[in-house]
Amino acid sequence: MFWWRASLLLALATPVMAGPVTLPARAVNYRPENRAWAGVEATAPLVLRAATAARIVRVRVTPGQAVAAGQVLATLGGPQLDGELAAARAQLRAAQQAAASARRSVESVRRTYPLTSNREALEAAQAAASAAQSRWAAARASLAMLEAQRRLSSPAAATVGSIAAAPGTDVQAGAPVLTLLPHGRLWLRAEWFGATRPAAPVGRFMPSDGGPPIAVRLVAELPARAGNGARVLNFAPVAAAGWQAGETGEVSWPGAAQAAVAVPASSLILDAGKWYVLTDAGGQLAAQAVTPGPSQGNDVVVMAGLQPGVPVVVRDAYLLYHRHFAAQYTPPD
Repeated sequence: MFWWRASLLLALATPVMAGPVTLPARAVNYRPENRAWAGVEATAPLVLRAATAARIVRVRVTPGQAVAAGQVLATLGGPQLDGELAAARAQLRAAQQAAASARRSVESVRRTYPLTSNREALEAAQAAASAAQSRWAAARASLAMLEAQRRLSSPAAATVGSIAAAPGTDVQAGAPVLTLLPHGRLWLRAEWFGATRPAAPVGRFMPSDGGPPIAVRLVAELPARAGNGARVLNFAPVAAAGWQAGETGEVSWPGAAQAAVAVPASSLILDAGKWYVLTDAGGQLAAQAVTPGPSQGNDVVVMAGLQPGVPVVVRDAYLLYHRHFAAQYTPPD
């Protein structure tokens, strides 16, 4: 009786080994999402240069500052420019006096014409007055040009990109002083290591500063690659964007649809840096190497290594994969 009871208790305590729980790999249409680093850049930066040799007297802006069209950004002066301005003002005063004197001569000849002055004298006086008036206009234009050269103004609404000359610096004619990044002339430059040009025309730019995402469209791929070998993609905003040159972030767009299979995440096994699933072929379990992709809910997309419909172990897959571990393990001395 005692032996019978002990046998019964042993039978009740021994677990019943059931077969592995499997599900067939499910065929899916997978559309990967491509991602690339991107930065907002100016399509054509504006470089403001000194029109004449001068000294930088004052710089009124700082890099990154937004400026309006016509806003004065820097003031130029120095001994050479100030001397040219003084000479131009003196020439203007002399030309103005000469023009006034020529006009008075014309009026004087007219008062005596034709009694004591003839036609030739009147025409000569008028020609002299016209020449004096032209010299006065040229002197005014020369002074206005020099006065304009004293100030560097923004030709359009822009952001200050860089400052090349500090106050007190003497610069030659044509030397760069400021670089501007005009608003509305910005594009999104992305570097991508994909094999082919993206097929999707519309994507999304996520600024790294946490700003709201911006819908963008693919405009073109530049013919030359980046220094690191990446493809250079040109994106533009779908609608008006408030981004600024220098912003960085990540641009993403959907890739081309492709066939794949999906399995529960519990069926994946990681061993020595490689991924496997256990397939069940007529009760025979076999490890199958796979290439997993992104997750979709509780499932994982398998990009390669598995065909649709193949039964895959979905419960205790890791334990079953290592079921012969004790037989193969050699304990240390």
